[in-house]
Formats: sequence, structure tokens, C-alpha cells
Amino acid sequence: MKIIVANPNSNTELTKVLMKSAEKGFNDSSTELIPYTNPKGSKHIDCTFGDYQSVWSFVRGLLDFTEEVNPDAIVLAGFGNFGFFALKEALDIPVISIAEGSQVIATMLGHKYSILTVFKQNIPYQEDLTHLLRLEGKLASVRGIEMDTENVNQNSSVKESLKNTIIKMIEEDGAEAIVLGGARFAMYADSLSEEIGVPVIDPVSVSVKLAKLFVECHLSQSKIGKFNYPPQKISDYFVD
Repeated sequence: MKIIVANPNSNTELTKVLMKSAEKGFNDSSTELIPYTNPKGSKHIDCTFGDYQSVWSFVRGLLDFTEEVNPDAIVLAGFGNFGFFALKEALDIPVISIAEGSQVIATMLGHKYSILTVFKQNIPYQEDLTHLLRLEGKLASVRGIEMDTENVNQNSSVKESLKNTIIKMIEEDGAEAIVLGGARFAMYADSLSEEIGVPVIDPVSVSVKLAKLFVECHLSQSKIGKFNYPPQKISDYFVD
């Protein structure tokens, strides 16, 4: 089995971080996790503008890479939109967005869940995405922390900010499960869950395992209705 783990921005260092999360607890030697980095995306996608500026090259490049690699599934490893509905239309293999996969899992772990994102400015974007996924009825809140995106790894102040915000989500917002809405937060998921006593979800890790489950169960997005193939040839939509 081959699963592509696709980074929608152009930051190769972030791709390495994503792959560490993807490989966490993944002990199946028969499955190959293959990284992909958007060659023309924004370095950091932290708003709607960054999403829209990155998505065209991400979708097009990923389709080409899919033809080359012939994977069994794709995990879109950015906590945002990034054209995942379009990719579900274009492809018949499972396409798992970490934003969708992790939030669906969260709905199973408690009455309501919260999303912890990067920057307060990004809160409306995440709320709109949850509405798009029709999960807002289970959403307790979205909160953001201000941080230096270049200095996250093993940073005690970042972890403390995450912990303090999660406690507020539980005590003030009624959250019973937490989704870390940023791949750079993933390294703290297990320790935060243990210290605070609620499920804290690493979206990349759970989405990779979901992709594997889909393949093993012979499941993929339905090709009638919403995710039917585009009416024209894919190449007809490209304008160079």
C-alpha cells in the first residue's frame, strides 16, 4: 500500500514535521508513506489568502504526482480547505483531509470538541471550514494562539500556551475533545492529552490511519452526486 502525505505549502521543513506525525505509531512495513510538497505554495498558509494562492498549484501538482506514484490513498496534511472537494471529484482513491478526518473523529470522542489554531485572525477561517463540513453543531469553539511559526519545535512556551488555551476550552467553552489545528502542534498531542485528561488529536497521525483503514475496507468517496468526476477532461480545466 502507498499513501501520499501532501503538504499544501512550499515549506520542506514543515513536510519533515508532517512525516514525523504521519509515521508516529505506524508500524506497518507493507505501507509506504510518500511525502509531497507543493512546489509553488505559500511558505506558511495561515489565512484564506494563503490558501487561495497555494491551492491551484497544489491540486494540479498533486494530480501529476498521483499519476507518477499511483498511490492507494492521499492525505491532505494541511488544516484547511486546499481544494479537497476538487481532489475528491478528480480521483477515485480515498482523499482524506486532516481537517475533515480529525474533526469527524473528534465528534465521536465527546459531546462537543474545540479546535486550537494558529493566530486569532485564523479563527473565522476555521469556523467557516467547520460549517462547510457540516460539523458546526458539534463544535464548542475555535481559539487561536499567537506564535512564531519558525520556532515551534520543543518550545516550552508554545506548549504552555497550548495547555492554557485547552484548559479554557474545557472550562469555559464546554469542549470534551481537542483538535490541534496545525501540524506544528502535533508533537505535543500525546503529552497534552495525558496532562490535561482529555483526548487531544494529532490530525496528521489519525488521518493517515484513516486512509489506511479506507483502503483496507475498500472504501472511497462516492462517485455519484457531489464527488462525481468533472464533466470535462481534467486537462481541459488547465490554462497555462
